Amino acid sequence: MGLLNLASSASQWRGYDYYKAGKVKSYHKTDDDKYEGQVNGSDGACYQVKIDLAHPRSSQCNCPHAAGKRIVCKHMVALYFHIFPKEAENFYREVIEAAEKAEEEQEQLEFAVIDYVEKMNKVELQQAFLQMLFEGPDWQFERFVRYNLREYDGLFE
Repeated sequence: MGLLNLASSASQWRGYDYYKAGKVKSYHKTDDDKYEGQVNGSDGACYQVKIDLAHPRSSQCNCPHAAGKRIVCKHMVALYFHIFPKEAENFYREVIEAAEKAEEEQEQLEFAVIDYVEKMNKVELQQAFLQMLFEGPDWQFERFVRYNLREYDGLFE
């Protein structure tokens, strides 16, 4: 499993941001699959980062998030992307493609729901609506009452 696979999505994305912002100040190769570098943090501190591509869990950073832990932080990801810019491009492309696919799937689902609702008769619509009000979250019921049954509005204050 690679370094990026072990990083959380938040660390991947923040690491990409750090890479694009030029927060990697220096690096050098220490062995075949090992690199060390310095990466500036959001608080202005400079962190010492070591990444081991053959054994990613052995990677280290002295930031508060990763110090003494076997996790991959945003500073490690930033250093990785700095060393391998093509991987940064691939990561960004994959994220954008996944977001576009999710948006397209959501749009298709919305159209399917609209189509289904438009085919429901009045009784089916009323039953579905009441079920949503009574089985849905409390705020949904309260909002309906507040905006549609003004004589009961004071009950939820």
